[in-house]
Amino acid sequence: MTSPARTRDRFGVLSVPGFARLLLCSTADAWAVFLLPVAVTLVLLRGGHGATGLGLVLAAKTFGYLLATVPAGIVADLYPRPRIMAYACLARLLPTGLLLFLADGPLWLVGACVFVVGAGEGTLRPTQMAMLGDLVPEDRRQAAIALTTITFRIALILSPGLATALTLGPGPETVFALSMALWLYAAFAVRGLSSGETPADRHEGPEPVSSKLLGGVRAARGQPWFVAGLAALTLVLGVSDATQMVLLPVISQDRFGTESVYAVSLSTFALGALAGGLLMLRWRPPGPGLSAVLGIALIGAIPYTLAFAANPWPVYAAHFVAGVGMEVFNVAWFAAIQREFAPEVRARVSSLDFLVSFAISPLSLALVPAAVDGAGARPVLIVMGTLVMIGCFGALAVPGTARFRTGRMSNSQREERS
Repeated sequence: MTSPARTRDRFGVLSVPGFARLLLCSTADAWAVFLLPVAVTLVLLRGGHGATGLGLVLAAKTFGYLLATVPAGIVADLYPRPRIMAYACLARLLPTGLLLFLADGPLWLVGACVFVVGAGEGTLRPTQMAMLGDLVPEDRRQAAIALTTITFRIALILSPGLATALTLGPGPETVFALSMALWLYAAFAVRGLSSGETPADRHEGPEPVSSKLLGGVRAARGQPWFVAGLAALTLVLGVSDATQMVLLPVISQDRFGTESVYAVSLSTFALGALAGGLLMLRWRPPGPGLSAVLGIALIGAIPYTLAFAANPWPVYAAHFVAGVGMEVFNVAWFAAIQREFAPEVRARVSSLDFLVSFAISPLSLALVPAAVDGAGARPVLIVMGTLVMIGCFGALAVPGTARFRTGRMSNSQREERS
């Protein structure tokens, strides 16, 4: 007879009650999130809307995400998190259902539907990360986060091909119907999950929304490593987005004479991130912050190789190691947020993380092309790579960043002792 302890070891973190259902929810959501924009893009291009119309619609999705993430963090700290996740999934059924019939309709209507889809994503992600901390014990959270990011990366890699095949074959309606089914399944998966102890804020008297938001900001400011790590991450993502979305496709065509370098580079980055997630399933670095920040410092290899590489192989290698480093950072970072912040502010801190880390990307996408026009691609790429190095090593100079921990004990450990 197999003992319960041996069964738990065999299935690892999946044996934690409720985590498998949370993973199914986040995985189904990831597939739907990545499938739908591909179908919308192809429909708009077929309809002759061009880059301007496509850009406006995709910007509506991003705007919906950013607009929803902070209020979602507040709500998820005050009300049952499984219910918030279910609502975030169900809310996307109506706009996706409208796309079944109106995807080739007025551009403003498509943009409105995609806006709601983005808002649902912005609501679910910080809630899901806080929920993970509710369900999974601290000693298994790193593995849980790594497994979550692995399924996310698999969806990111495979979904564009599937969405394209379905759109060009049976039609875009197939993708929209599949996305609706996935969100319905995701909502059902988390139904009835326990959200742990009721946050203390629910028992307090009325409090202005601004005060609730500032509570998350105060908690974040109380952890110097979080402020330093978030600053470094924001800088790195700004450089990464501008390099991969603006400069990489241009250099791929102009220097290497083919667009395939662009496509292969992004694929190797995704494969590297998948490898990084697999690595973090088992590896528990003694200095998680040090490993994490050095991991995102590897993003600097991308602009450096684009500045000097005469053939594409260094560019591919840089993208692969940068993908590994990015996922090492993600897993260690999310695990530290779950460990160091109390449950009643965890969702707000996660939403602040998502909001701030994406904030500089639109600015970098606008400024980098202008800088290249003025100074040339190579000097700009060198500066971008150097900024990554300065930002990362500057973050490591802040006390606590190397361990992603303020003081010797985590907040949860202090609570247990008090």
